[in-house]
Amino acid sequence: MLTIEPLNEQNFEYVLMLSVPDEQRPYIGYINEIIDQSCQKPEETQWVICQAGKPVGFFLLDSAYANRYSFCPQGSIGFRSFLIDQQYQGQGIAKRAIRQIQEQYMVWLGKDQSDLYLTVNCKNALARSLYVKAGFMDTEQLYLGGEAGPQHIMCFKSKKRG
Repeated sequence: MLTIEPLNEQNFEYVLMLSVPDEQRPYIGYINEIIDQSCQKPEETQWVICQAGKPVGFFLLDSAYANRYSFCPQGSIGFRSFLIDQQYQGQGIAKRAIRQIQEQYMVWLGKDQSDLYLTVNCKNALARSLYVKAGFMDTEQLYLGGEAGPQHIMCFKSKKRG
């Protein structure tokens, strides 16, 4: 069973062991650096993807994304640093996790309506394809400030919670 929970004392050490293949490192970086930087920003929340109770992935939800990136409309949420541990890639976990995130992120953040925005490196065709299959739309704009090169700007349009 796939579950998603906030980063906490119980899962923290396991999350630090998550890693991606070397060819994905330019797009993701290192989990310890992601967490260190994110924990300094109160508007970012850190989330852990668990399979059968074991941490297998990680991501951030950034409520201040629109303040940092002009392509993101005010009130939208940044979906950042999404990764699945290299041992668990290719098992459909990423797609299932994204669908669960899409269904729950507004509840987790206490929002009535907020679109999700992300950027994905233009060289990372596999990740872009995953996001498209999961319902993200390519805005057909590029973000040119990425450390590893140009990035597609993608959006998931939320439905108002009822």
